[in-house]
Amino acid sequence: MWVPRVPSPIAAAALLVVATASGLAQEDPASVAVGLEAPKERRLSADGDHPNHLFREQTAKERRLSADGDHPNHLFREQTATFGLGDLTYRIAYKACVDPAHGDKVAPLEGYLGMPGPSSANWYHGGFLFIRLNGRDIGTTPLSSMTVVERGERAILDLVWRDEAANVRARFVGLPGHDCLFCEVAIEPLEDITAVGLELRCYPSFFTSWHKRDGARRIQTPAQLVEQGSPARAPLADNWWAVYYDDIFDVAKGEGAGPCSMLIVPEDGAEISFAPGSYAVTTGISLPADTTRVRLAFWDHKGATNAEALEHVRESADEVRGLLEDADFTPAAVTGFDVAAARADVERALAAEAAREALADQIEDMEAWLDSYAPAGDEGQPGVAAQEELLRSIDMYNGFRWEVKLIELLTEL
Repeated sequence: MWVPRVPSPIAAAALLVVATASGLAQEDPASVAVGLEAPKERRLSADGDHPNHLFREQTAKERRLSADGDHPNHLFREQTATFGLGDLTYRIAYKACVDPAHGDKVAPLEGYLGMPGPSSANWYHGGFLFIRLNGRDIGTTPLSSMTVVERGERAILDLVWRDEAANVRARFVGLPGHDCLFCEVAIEPLEDITAVGLELRCYPSFFTSWHKRDGARRIQTPAQLVEQGSPARAPLADNWWAVYYDDIFDVAKGEGAGPCSMLIVPEDGAEISFAPGSYAVTTGISLPADTTRVRLAFWDHKGATNAEALEHVRESADEVRGLLEDADFTPAAVTGFDVAAARADVERALAAEAAREALADQIEDMEAWLDSYAPAGDEGQPGVAAQEELLRSIDMYNGFRWEVKLIELLTEL
């Protein structure tokens, strides 16, 4: 693996040229925006930051946190990305207790992937998406990286876990002209996978029990209406989109924030289950064991009535499903990376005495990195781990490439 270095002054100047030429130095006002805040850390209070909250353990068991806290004075980390999609601002947050007391694991409290916006209700800020392999949630595996990998014509955020069962990536994508946030979960198995599953959690329109009020949760799919207190299980093929709303907390009645929705590309043999409680609403998705890619779309219909949200999803579902089925969400930095050209850059540096002497360490690292990223003769699509390494190192590769060119120009003077 090539470990990034601090670029030399020559490389820094070259990278500025690259950034300006590619439009990264200044965003186009008409483009899709995405930004990533710096990680924030704090100590959980001794008397409990989450008294009586639901806690999910690695074994997928659930229990209530004690009022005096299960993580007293532990280190808690949170990082948030923001997508600007026209009038809507979506936010994705990663959060977990990362205290050394957990050894080589981390401890999500309510969850590890949250959606704090557009609204405070709907897809839950404390944890709305859970990924399970072989019956075990990957959330206890430390996050390997959280990176904005593209902005402009598309906005792309990658979160990667190097779990013992598989390298897993959750890629969130914002597209111009769409009011939903797209998501692709990619799985690169490292051991036999016997079960793949997702769980979704939302609080449609309003935090009912928190405000000591009763609601009437509803889930509308293409095939059925699921009502509060009546769990349902059905083929995913017939229930590939769902609108989550509340009959009482409806914007049309002057109540609530508006519904939320999801759409998923169905797989043969997959099943979906709905558990609409009086407070939280959970959705379970069981996928074939050989699943390596899952694609979804999430809407937060902030400010919309129930009827408006239902009509919008019904009218746009086929188009969004077609886009999810056909689109290539691979970042341009990956699809545009030319392995042969990179190897040629290394050969040029080796052939030129000035470059060979000035860039000796970088040349060695580049050779090792290229052999790891794309072994000779391997023309396949890079997997989760390879893409993560490339996206981590692409700026340093560009710096190396420009340093080689600048050294060649200087030696010709």
